[in-house]
Amino acid sequence: MTEKFSPAVMTLLDEAQALTRQNIQIELGTKKVGYIRHGQSRQIKNDDGSITIDVTDSTNVDYTVSHELLHLLLLQQGYPQIRFNLTTGEELLNRQLWATASELYNVVSHVVIGAQQQELKLVDEQVQAQYLAGILQEVPAEEKADRLVVFRTLALLDTLVFYRGDTTTFDQQFEQRYPAAYHGAQALYQVIANKSIDSPFTFRRALVNLFAAFDPWLTSVGLATTNHNQLITLDGVFSPRQQRLEVRQVFEILHSELNVREGGKSAYIGLGKNDQQNTFVLAAPAGEKQSAEFFKKVYGQSVQEFMQEQQIPFMERK
Repeated sequence: MTEKFSPAVMTLLDEAQALTRQNIQIELGTKKVGYIRHGQSRQIKNDDGSITIDVTDSTNVDYTVSHELLHLLLLQQGYPQIRFNLTTGEELLNRQLWATASELYNVVSHVVIGAQQQELKLVDEQVQAQYLAGILQEVPAEEKADRLVVFRTLALLDTLVFYRGDTTTFDQQFEQRYPAAYHGAQALYQVIANKSIDSPFTFRRALVNLFAAFDPWLTSVGLATTNHNQLITLDGVFSPRQQRLEVRQVFEILHSELNVREGGKSAYIGLGKNDQQNTFVLAAPAGEKQSAEFFKKVYGQSVQEFMQEQQIPFMERK
């Protein structure tokens, strides 16, 4: 199917295969709705280690395939990941909270991915029109007391990222069709738009800030908060100096009401002192004496030694 793609997409495909050291297959569906949405493709990891990019709609294969490849490349280029290490004990609630965290993570990812697509000239007026058509088709207009406020707001936030804050083509239409959600999306967009996002460190900072802003917005529309800063583990990004500091200088380790997802043990969360974001989760040894000795050792270790010993992923700030 590779003959269907532009040279820019083929270059991305070669780069992704080189970095993953895996064969990447692209499967194109026959459906063609005439608009684009980011849900029109997905990655599938096969049993043999190869990766399949399944494109369910072929309205604009260059845009959709490049978008998926760039997501894959972010994983290979040292950008921090979110991890669902904790459980509330309620599966439905878990899925809802993990879903909103994933959407917020993707929003920040799309800042980086969109900039790269722009550089590769994969976003033109046709793509912009197809994206807007997708929003209008799949995001229904607001009605009183409906339950789609979070879905709408996150979809419109992603739209603002796609258009890089330029609302010329849809501002008036969105004001009329989505007044509350559009207002919320604009406020959240400002949180990630005021500083550049072009490295793992700035990416992480933007996502932490977005997590922090999301709960006050939820409160403002009468919804329960997510506490993503504690529930969701976000890989750390540390300078060489920070890696040499003791754990006690960089983190607070707090006992949580939540449990470790794998095994169900009582959880301890490592919150960054600077940003109060969950960077790692520990299950302490059973027994008061063993637990005290364990944490005494942990707090005295260097961040690098501790992370490596506990096999906790982190990135080095360049």
